[in-house]
Amino acid sequence: MLIRKPNRLIDEKSPYLLQHAYNPVEWYPWGAEAFFKARVEDKPIFLSIGYSSCHWCHVMERESFENPAIADLLNQHFVSIKVDREERPDVDEIYISAVQLMAGHAGWPLSVFLTPDGYPFYGGTYYPPQVFAEVLARVAGVWQTNRGQVVAAATELKAELEQLVAMRHQSLRGERSPSVFRAYKAQMLEGFDPIYGGFGGAPKFPPSTALPVLLTLGAEWEDTDSAGIALMTLTTMALGGIFDHIGGGFHRYSTDERWLLPHFEKMLYDNAQLGWAYAHAYALTGDEFYADIAVRTLDWMLREMRTPDGAFASALDADTPEGEGHYYTWTERELYEILPRDEADLFCKVYEIQPEGNYREEATRQPTGRNIPHLTRPLEAHAEELGIEPAVLEERLRDIRARLLVARQTRHAPTRDDKALTDWNGLAIWALAYAADVLEDAGERYAQAAQEAAEFVWQRLRDPNGRLLHRYRDGEASIPAYLTDYAFYGMGLMALYELTLEPQWLERAVAVADQMIERFHDREYGGFFTTDLAHDLLIMPVKSYQDRAMPSGNGAAVQFLAALHTALTIDDPMRSQRYAQLAAETLDSCWGILQRAPAAGDSLLYGYLQLEGETLEMPDLSIPTPDMDDDAEEAGPVRVAIIPMPEGLVVQFDIEEGWHINSSRPHPERVPTTVEVTTDLPLRLGAPIWSSPQQIQAGSEVIEGYTGVAHAIVPVLEIGGEGAEDGFARIFVRYQPCTDTECGLPVERVYLMPLSLRPQ
Repeated sequence: MLIRKPNRLIDEKSPYLLQHAYNPVEWYPWGAEAFFKARVEDKPIFLSIGYSSCHWCHVMERESFENPAIADLLNQHFVSIKVDREERPDVDEIYISAVQLMAGHAGWPLSVFLTPDGYPFYGGTYYPPQVFAEVLARVAGVWQTNRGQVVAAATELKAELEQLVAMRHQSLRGERSPSVFRAYKAQMLEGFDPIYGGFGGAPKFPPSTALPVLLTLGAEWEDTDSAGIALMTLTTMALGGIFDHIGGGFHRYSTDERWLLPHFEKMLYDNAQLGWAYAHAYALTGDEFYADIAVRTLDWMLREMRTPDGAFASALDADTPEGEGHYYTWTERELYEILPRDEADLFCKVYEIQPEGNYREEATRQPTGRNIPHLTRPLEAHAEELGIEPAVLEERLRDIRARLLVARQTRHAPTRDDKALTDWNGLAIWALAYAADVLEDAGERYAQAAQEAAEFVWQRLRDPNGRLLHRYRDGEASIPAYLTDYAFYGMGLMALYELTLEPQWLERAVAVADQMIERFHDREYGGFFTTDLAHDLLIMPVKSYQDRAMPSGNGAAVQFLAALHTALTIDDPMRSQRYAQLAAETLDSCWGILQRAPAAGDSLLYGYLQLEGETLEMPDLSIPTPDMDDDAEEAGPVRVAIIPMPEGLVVQFDIEEGWHINSSRPHPERVPTTVEVTTDLPLRLGAPIWSSPQQIQAGSEVIEGYTGVAHAIVPVLEIGGEGAEDGFARIFVRYQPCTDTECGLPVERVYLMPLSLRPQ
C-alpha cells in the first residue's frame, strides 16, 4: 500500500486546499511562514489560486501538481502558496487584477509569480504540463540572472495595481444624476443578444447583477426595453441546458451563446441571485412560468445545499469520476430503460433528446453520445401540438422528472464544498426572504429556511467581540469578515425584517451596519474598503466598485444602507439620515466610473434606485434610431452610424452577413477597428467603450472581432468651463472588412457632426 506524505495544507479547513494536501508540491497556505521562507531563502513565490468546484483547477492538479518532475521544479526554485479564492477574495482580487494587466485576461486556476515581498511580476491561468515546466524553468532562470529587471517590473506593476485595486483617487468622484440610466440602457442594448438573450457571445454568464436594475426600470419607470431584455434573458436561460431541468437550479455559465452546454458546477451565489430574479419577474408579470423556475431553483438550494445546522454550503463540483457533466446528462437508451415507453417518448420529444446525443465535451468539442435535457420552445407550444392542456402536460412532466431525479441520485454525485460563507449565506437569506413574500405556496418553508440561516450566522459566525467571521466549516469559524460579509448579510437581515416585521432582525442589521462603517469606511475618499487591518500580508488595500458574478462590496453596502434608511425613517430619523448620507457619498465616490461604464456597476445603480428612486426625476430612456450611411455602395459591407446622446456618442457598425471586422485589440497582423473623436467644444471625452467581441473562425485561426452589429461608446467625462456652446465633433473611424478567407483594404472614414451644449 502506498503511503503518501501530506504537505502543510493538511491542517486547513478549506475543501479546496485539502484537495491538494497530498500533492508532492510543498504547498504553504497564505500566511507569514511562506513569506518568511521566501525572504530567507531568496526565492520567488509561486501563487496558485482556485476553488473546489473549478474544473480546470482539477485538471491542472492532475497534470502538474501531481507530477513529480514539476513538483521538484517548484520545490527547488520556488515557495509555493495555494489559496482558496472563496476564503480569501481579497488576495484573489489583487492578483487576478495583476494577471489581467499583464496578460489581458485572467481566470482560474490563477498562476502568479511574486517577489518575496508579494509583488507580482509574471502570471497566467491554466498551463498544460509541458508549458508549465518550461515557464517554471524560465522564471527561475530570470530570477537568478535578471533580478533587478524583475524587481523593477514588479514595482511598476504594483503602482498600476494601486490605481486599479485601491480605487483611492479624486478623479473617481462625481455628482450622481439619473441621466446615467440612459447611458446604462444604451450600453445594455449594445451588448444584448436579441436571439438567445443575455449579453455577449460564448462563454455566456447569467447577468445576475443586471437583472434587478433592468426589472426595476421596467416596473417603476415603465421602460419596456429594459423589462424585455430582462424577461427574455430569464426565459431563454430557463429553457436552456444551463438550467438543470431534472433537479432544479442553474449551472455556473454556458459555454455556448444558446445557453445549451453548461459548465456544470453549481454555485450558491448564482442560484440565490437567480432565484430572487425569477421570483421578482413573477411578482411583476404574474406569469407562473417564472414562479415555477424560482421554486425549482430555491428548492434545489434547500434540498442539496443546506447543511444540518441550517446554513448553506458553497458549491457543487463540475466533475465526477465518470467525467464532467456525466451526472447531469443522459443517453437515450438510459431514459428508455428507466421510463415506460410512452413517457420516454414524451420526455425525449419535449426535452430534445437525440439518439446520437447533443452534448459535446467542453475542451475537445467531441460528441459524447449523451444528452443535456433542454427546451427549444415553451411547454405551451408542445401542449398545443399534442392537443392537451398545458397544465396536464406539466403534471406529466413533473412526475417524469421526479423519477429521473431519483434515478440520477444513484450515480456518483458531484462533490459538495460544504464550507458556509457569511456573504453567500447572506445572499441566500435575501433571496429566500423575498421569495417567501411573493411565492405564497412556498412561503412558509422559505421563510423558515431564511430565518434558520440568519440565526446560524449570528450564533456561529461571530467572534467573541461580536464581529463577523467569513467562513465556517467542520465546527470552526475563522477568517475576519470582509465588506461583502457585512453588506450581504445585512441585506438578508433587512429582507427578513421586511418579511416578518420582527424587531430582532432590524436590531441586528443596525449592529452589523455600524460595525461595517467602523471597519471599512474610507473617511478620506468615501466608499468602503473590502478589507481592513485584520486581513494580513496584502500589498495594498482593496476597494471594489465593479460587479463580477456577485454585487461589488460597495454596491451591496449602498443597498444595505438604503434599506436601513427606509426602515428607520420614522422611528430613528437621525440614524436613518446618517445611513442615507453614507450611501449617497459612496455613490458619489465612484460616480466617474459609472459615467464611463455604467454597466460595470449594476449593484451601485440598483442601490441608487433603492435610495432615491421615488424622488428621482425620470430621464428620457428612449434611444434614438441611428441614421445610417446613405451611400451603401460607398460603405461596402459595413455601414457606420453616429448616435449622439447626452452621455456621449455611440458609433454603430452594421456588418453584412458573411463579413466581420476586427476587434479594437486584434492579432498583431490584423488592422484594429478604431474610433477617435475630437471636438472644438469644452468637452473631455473618454476612451471608447466597446461591445464584447466574438470569437470568429478566420481560415485556420480564431480571432476576436465583430459580426452583425457592433458598438463603441465615446463617453463625455466632463463639460469644461468657458468655451463655445455650439460646435462640431470630428469622428474618425477605421476598420477592415473581412470574410473568413480574405480581407479587404482598410477603410478610413471621417464624419463631422454638429453639437450643442445649450439646454434643450
